[in-house]
Amino acid sequence: MTFEPPQKGNPHQLTVNQHTFPSASIARFANEKGAVQVLRKASVKHFHAKPTDRIFCAQRVWDQQAEGGFMKGIEDAFQELASAILDDPAFRLGSQHFVVINEFYCLWNIRAQWKMNERLADPSIASAFEVAGLLREYTQDEQEQLEAAGIGYIRPDLTLPSRQIAAPSIRLQLSDSVRMMRGDIWELLQADEGEFVVPDNFFELYAVPLSPTAILWAHGGFPSGRLDRLAVTAINGEAVATSVEYFFARDLFLCPL
Repeated sequence: MTFEPPQKGNPHQLTVNQHTFPSASIARFANEKGAVQVLRKASVKHFHAKPTDRIFCAQRVWDQQAEGGFMKGIEDAFQELASAILDDPAFRLGSQHFVVINEFYCLWNIRAQWKMNERLADPSIASAFEVAGLLREYTQDEQEQLEAAGIGYIRPDLTLPSRQIAAPSIRLQLSDSVRMMRGDIWELLQADEGEFVVPDNFFELYAVPLSPTAILWAHGGFPSGRLDRLAVTAINGEAVATSVEYFFARDLFLCPL
């Protein structure tokens, strides 16, 4: 299934390219030109990309209400925390911060899964309810106005946009995933040598890269919070192994693998 593009000019400012890992997080890894170095695993070729690049995004997989609603709330809370951690060398993580990190970590991975999986078909209500027709058939412009306002709708052909179904499914997945992580303890790890790779997901590890030399970690094993080159190599190896489509870094040549 291909995505449904908005009408020309996107007058209602619907988000087409939906980041799995937020552009604000990607930007913390950008070089002096504002780009990160990406390696696409299928081609084994690396290239530079801005945080807004299409490779980091799904295309209208979930609806605007999810994108600008609960997802934005989770992202904003995490970005505020990430900035506080990176700006203050003496910052101490506590249980109130673990909730924020858990939600962000789970949302990142769930969105990555939805991007990787085949897009849902648009469901039809015609056969299920034997609907003869609609009292009102909305134009594309009216449909987009409704989505921008967070209101669901039925198309004239009696189908629903699959993104209206995806959004509540993601919210349920998120709730279940966060509940399973309750009690996990996160710590900040700093690389003394080398830089971190960021995968397109971290399904296999509880980790959230913050910057080229800082990462949030929930596995223990590093009591000092400082990582030598061997430890950075081990984490980067896991990042590369868990990535499906791509991984990136500020400079891949500075990332031990």
